[in-house]
Amino acid sequence: MTAREIKLGEVLTHLIARSEYSRNRRPIHDAVGISAAALSQYTRNQTRPTLQKLVALADFFGVSLDYLVHGEPTGATVDHGPLARYVDHALSEVRAKASRQSALVARLGRLLAERIETTAQELGTAVGEGLILDDEALRLEGYCIAADIMPLNLGFNVISMEGGVAAPGQFLHTVAQNLQKGCKYRFLLTGNPDAQDDLVSRFRALLRSHAGSDHVYQNCTFRRTEQPVMAYAVFYQLDVESLIHAEPLLYEQFAGYVDDDGQLGYVVRPNNESNLDMLMGSDRVGSARQAFEALWAGAAHL
Repeated sequence: MTAREIKLGEVLTHLIARSEYSRNRRPIHDAVGISAAALSQYTRNQTRPTLQKLVALADFFGVSLDYLVHGEPTGATVDHGPLARYVDHALSEVRAKASRQSALVARLGRLLAERIETTAQELGTAVGEGLILDDEALRLEGYCIAADIMPLNLGFNVISMEGGVAAPGQFLHTVAQNLQKGCKYRFLLTGNPDAQDDLVSRFRALLRSHAGSDHVYQNCTFRRTEQPVMAYAVFYQLDVESLIHAEPLLYEQFAGYVDDDGQLGYVVRPNNESNLDMLMGSDRVGSARQAFEALWAGAAHL
């Protein structure tokens, strides 16, 4: 056993004996993070504390590491030497780095907010208030309880290909899923009866393959009107509660156009070059639906 180890045990025993903890060493154990057995082994020089424990013991008794280890006082000021200075320097570096990162995060947040605002303004200018994109209409239709549709054509649901082959259009899968959930569809068509009969036949066949014949028979009806129509329209009866729960931002975007009964309507664009339809004001959906109902009542079944 070295003289240094003997000094440590003697100094530690002396410090404990002259302190108020000579009869109750628990505060030493708690402050340093050691057991009673470990402290006893230190005083008897049976084990040697780690550097971390030495520093903690020196801090607890208010002495220097030199005094604790060698029994040589270095003055009234406790100085743990290079280790303490290194720790202070490391802490300063950590604080400085954290401050720089906080400033960077704040700057990035501001830049992102500005970019989002600019993009939103650009989208608002490009799309325009009161207009609805095809993909937005498709998402809204997924929350329909009922849908009344007077389309320009059935191109959004069935695509006619060469050789009499029909392929699903953009909206067909959503229509099929809604039919399976019990959503009621009414399609009111205009124009050439022969062309309509062929398209409806293909549309029904695709729906049956995706949703099942029973659902199509029960929930999907087609009629044709001979009355002149100036514009084509779509009316959704929405499950507003489900829409708000699943897509609150989508609901907020169109909330001003949904009436008290959860109805939303839009006028179908009169050409195939645009992908924007015009929303009806919530105060006008009711009268527009009345016009649809009058046309539907006088229309022929397909």
